[in-house]
Amino acid sequence: MPDPQIEKLLIVQNRDMALQKIEQELSRIPQERALLDGKIRAEEANVESARQALKEKEVQRNELDTEVKAKEAEVQRFQTQQLQVKKNDEYRALTHQIEQAKTDISDLEEREIELMLEIDSVSEVFEKDKKEIEARIEDQRRHIELLGEKEKNLKASVDQAKADLSSSREGIDESFIGHYDRVRKLVKRAPYVARIESHNCSRCHLRVSNEISRDALNHGEVHFCDQCSCIVYA
Repeated sequence: MPDPQIEKLLIVQNRDMALQKIEQELSRIPQERALLDGKIRAEEANVESARQALKEKEVQRNELDTEVKAKEAEVQRFQTQQLQVKKNDEYRALTHQIEQAKTDISDLEEREIELMLEIDSVSEVFEKDKKEIEARIEDQRRHIELLGEKEKNLKASVDQAKADLSSSREGIDESFIGHYDRVRKLVKRAPYVARIESHNCSRCHLRVSNEISRDALNHGEVHFCDQCSCIVYA
């Protein structure tokens, strides 16, 4: 049987590790929340980028429509001027300008039709992608809400775990609990109290000296692994 003080330290260690686990989970929540927020911002940016691309195509279509109207106005102006000129060469020059303007109108209208078809296709894809993205965003926001609930519950658990840890430290010999706290700071990672099994420390799995292996059987004293410095018992 281990020293009664060691048995008490093992209880302290179990509650200490339970508290650490809760605190580690709690510490990860801000990172998880930030990751989800980042994903939401990226999704929203993708939607906005696609929306702007679609708007740009609409602007291009409007510009083409404006150019067509301007060319049509040119044709009307040239036709009016034809009624006023008296020289054949001036009439022929205006005829050439009218024909060129009509050719330009035809080209512009063809480009406008192509752009309208492209807009229809892009709009269809945009709406489909937008719905999928919005569904993902909604799912990510639900995860954030769940993280909030988890955080609230963990904070309550931390308070209880701290109280349990504090109560478990009561009645322990000052020397034992003092060495436990020192080892806890020194080795950084649990366990801080480990059994010697077949002359090996169960924490670092290395062989301890014969002296430590023998002395660990003695009660009333604190013994340490000569490899990893944790408290050992037999």
